[in-house]
Amino acid sequence: MGTRTYRTVLIGAGNVASFLKANIKSPFELTCVGGRQRTCPIPKDADLYIIAVSDRSILSVSEELKDVDGLVVHTAGSVQMDVLSSKRRGVLYPLQTLSKKRQIPASRVPFYIEASQEKDLELLRELAESMGSKAEQMDSQRRKYLHLAAVFCCNFVNRLYGITADLLEAHNIPFSAMLPLIHETADKVDELTPSEAQTGPAVRWDEEVMAQQMSLLDDEQKQLYQLLSKSIHDDKLRSEEDKGSRL
Repeated sequence: MGTRTYRTVLIGAGNVASFLKANIKSPFELTCVGGRQRTCPIPKDADLYIIAVSDRSILSVSEELKDVDGLVVHTAGSVQMDVLSSKRRGVLYPLQTLSKKRQIPASRVPFYIEASQEKDLELLRELAESMGSKAEQMDSQRRKYLHLAAVFCCNFVNRLYGITADLLEAHNIPFSAMLPLIHETADKVDELTPSEAQTGPAVRWDEEVMAQQMSLLDDEQKQLYQLLSKSIHDDKLRSEEDKGSRL
């Protein structure tokens, strides 16, 4: 007997859909129908439907699939599994920053999965492993916090990279000057906690340096500088209090 083939329909055209389209392979036989502006009808006889559209569009796409017998999943981090209308439903959430302009191996994209039936958890695990990735079960409540944490450590940090790029460009300094620092900052937390790895004038509360730096910033940048500096210093004070209470 040969390996069973799972007919799989991918709905979406964004970054996550593009990643899945490039990486899903046998025994999952993929059909792509596009995103919100799709003209191709959704087949109703598939084994697996993956809804990889914006969070606000998941419900309307799910309504189109409420009567199918296959497993219907979405790929969102902050959307409950039960928003789906089908009998068999689940979540296939990739915890990674994905961009169409940059290809990364699926081994660097962990999936967090949830399903209303045990057999469907195994199907989603098989899908992840067929791509060379891994899957870990996580319910909707915990996944919300996982996604929130990802916003802080990825999306917000990347916006700070954008501010960094603006500051450097204004003074004819290449962004590449920051790359060794960026890489070491990321590497350090493999061995140290974020609190242990924290350095800079806010840790020491060096008001002279901080005032001088704020004078170089516009109003929006100055607000961010002040908020982040206070958060850094407050974290240091809490850490010192915790150490004192343990002595």
